[in-house]
Amino acid sequence: MAQLGDIVPSHFNGAIVTASYFASLCGCLLTVEALHRRGTGVHNWRSWQVADPVETLCCATALGCIGIWCMHFIGNRAIILGDGAAAVQLVYNPGYSTLSVFLPIIGLMIAFAAAELQFPSPTLRWLALTCTGVFAGLSVVGMHYIGNFGISNYSLRYVPQYLAASVVIAIGDCLAVLMLFFHWRDQWISDWWKRLLCAVALAGGVSAMHFTASTNCIYQLKHYNSDQAIKSRDVQVIIAGALCGTAGCITLCGMFLMRRRKGILKKSSQKVMLACAMFHPDGRVLVTTAGALPSREITEKYNHRTFEEDFDTAHPVFQWIFRVTHNWSAVADLIPKMKSHLGDDGAASSRPGSSKSSSQYDPDTNSDYSIFFRERFCTATASLATWMHITVENIGILYDRIIETDTLQPEDRTIKRQTLQKSGDDPEKAERSSIFGKGQLLLLTRQLDHAQTGKVLTAGDCRFASVQQVAHSIAESLQIPIVALEAHMVGVETYVKTASSTEKAGTWLNFFAIIPKVNSKGFDIVVKKAEQGHLPDTPLLPTEPTPRQAQFLQRLDGLDTAECMTFLANRNRRDSFRSPEEHSIAMTMLRAMTELDKQLPSAWFQSARFVGKPVYANYSQTAESPCGTTMYSLVVCADLHTSIEPSRDIVKVPMSFFSARQQCYAGSPNKQVLEREIHQEFSPLLTRKGVKNLTSRERMFTLHRSRASSTRRPSAAHSGSEHSDPGYASDTHELVEKPRHTGNTALDATAGAERDDIWGGILVNSETVIKSDSKQEGSTNISTHDLGTKVAVGTSKPEATFVDELFAAACQTVPSKSN
Repeated sequence: MAQLGDIVPSHFNGAIVTASYFASLCGCLLTVEALHRRGTGVHNWRSWQVADPVETLCCATALGCIGIWCMHFIGNRAIILGDGAAAVQLVYNPGYSTLSVFLPIIGLMIAFAAAELQFPSPTLRWLALTCTGVFAGLSVVGMHYIGNFGISNYSLRYVPQYLAASVVIAIGDCLAVLMLFFHWRDQWISDWWKRLLCAVALAGGVSAMHFTASTNCIYQLKHYNSDQAIKSRDVQVIIAGALCGTAGCITLCGMFLMRRRKGILKKSSQKVMLACAMFHPDGRVLVTTAGALPSREITEKYNHRTFEEDFDTAHPVFQWIFRVTHNWSAVADLIPKMKSHLGDDGAASSRPGSSKSSSQYDPDTNSDYSIFFRERFCTATASLATWMHITVENIGILYDRIIETDTLQPEDRTIKRQTLQKSGDDPEKAERSSIFGKGQLLLLTRQLDHAQTGKVLTAGDCRFASVQQVAHSIAESLQIPIVALEAHMVGVETYVKTASSTEKAGTWLNFFAIIPKVNSKGFDIVVKKAEQGHLPDTPLLPTEPTPRQAQFLQRLDGLDTAECMTFLANRNRRDSFRSPEEHSIAMTMLRAMTELDKQLPSAWFQSARFVGKPVYANYSQTAESPCGTTMYSLVVCADLHTSIEPSRDIVKVPMSFFSARQQCYAGSPNKQVLEREIHQEFSPLLTRKGVKNLTSRERMFTLHRSRASSTRRPSAAHSGSEHSDPGYASDTHELVEKPRHTGNTALDATAGAERDDIWGGILVNSETVIKSDSKQEGSTNISTHDLGTKVAVGTSKPEATFVDELFAAACQTVPSKSN
């Protein structure tokens, strides 16, 4: 046995060295997973705040305590001194052992906090990540040497070359791994093998630093170990082993929960879901840390009234939802009452995979299932907005298609994969190949600016990633082919950019083709494939036509395309002389028709007729005062058997949906009409709770008294609407102007109090009459002895769009076409 003061030789036990590496790997894996899922609450570098101190502490503890400290003491147990006698093995001072736990945690907290700081410059961002790597490396080095300083029975002398090499290894490894991790974390979401690679490399660096520093280290014996010291030297190893086992269990539980979460997402793909696709200015999309789009369940399925009914873009409920997403202020103040009406305090809708069953639908408080569905949509939207720390008004607009989900069944995946390989990036082909999905997805989308991205990221459980990097995880959660998902995401990004762009200026020539649907289900029309809110068109004039140009184009009214082109070229010699202005517009029109002909099937183009009266459209959804677009049109009632070649950039959409889109431009009066309709339809339903057992008159008093206490809308005379419930004495649910005073102060005070109590804050004027239980449209005069005055509320109708005018013109082409 070695004598006191002797230099005791050392060697390593290979098995324990391997065990120490896996101990470090457990801590590094836990750290990487925690960093991967931690919040990113810091978005202003000037504030110098951490994302979440608790999360930062957890991440620092996982790496500092388990990945470094546990590895150190298990690794030191691999150092065998002398002949292996227990009396000459390493023992530790409890004080330094405890100190060596907290020092790396403090250093790593600083490192991870620096990594989460958001800087306006990429250079500053990389500088912050460099500081992260350096602080983490110094934490590893500091823990090792502070821990070794606590060895009580030996004096240690290090070889300078190995000491320097250990410092370089620690800092270099942490610098490379953490910089790569945080860079990758901004670029990918669910690639588990990349996270594993980072953990393996980080654990390798910690272990390499430890054993490099211990190589050729000189151990000079100070004293022999007592029996108590020999027993205590096992304490550190036992604690380290327990911590490593705990870390391993936590990691396994995390993997199990992730797998369970994926299972929940797959089950959700069989339901009607609402998801949100927020796009970063550089094109990346917002996803959760699981690699899925933020989503909420609307309902199990849409309950159809008939077997022939389909929930698609032609469905009135979808069109209502589409219009609402362009006018969120119409429902924003009703959403809290919708939650109460559904018996949902918001907690259920905030969890994926949870919703009220359709069996809980109450026919006494909902006139039809569509009301239940629309309320569920609004509350699901509010839940998403709350989760992303934004208001409902800023959550975006609805994508103009319904994505069929859960289309990947085990028996047909191979067939669909082969089919989709031929479809390329065509969303229409991708949609046709997966029309038999068990679920449906409604998608809200918005293009964010740099300031808005910071606000959205405060949700914590989300970040931005490129579509290519997360396509697999999103497609897996929706159970659709990857090719179909990528095609839809390209379509969504194009759609949101088009929606936020400026409208068309000047005068355009378009083509309006109505196509009858089978079984008399209405009409489809032909639109551009990339911009389905626009007809096939081509520019005609940069400004509005002059009176002389408009008069010349009027002469083409009713002519088919062949006759128009003959007249424009003056081949029939109808004009012996044309002014330069007429000749210019004739040549311009001829070129526009030739260009339009290339976009359409020749059979349709040849059967079309020109409408000499211009129509006007507004496309802008963002401009405060949009300028209209002047359009001249070729119209036709097309043969439904004529197929559209896949190479053409046109598709068919329901005419009713196309018409609804034209009511969504900025400043449209139809938005006010929609707002009135929503409040007329939902207000009595949302105030009916608790009054079902009252008499008709008591119910009326209770209803309007509750409305009187609600927030009053400062709008002008809103119109009434019919309601199917005969238990209501009035179907008018909006605020209108109060009547003028009668001159009798006492009478005015009494009548005013009674009006506020009965009508719940409905303001009326003396020229108005309220409808009562009338099923007829328009205004109805009644005697209201309780009010002492007469009021009137009429039903406002939506403003007609250019679609109505062109449809009427196209219908006139049917007889000539049959001839």
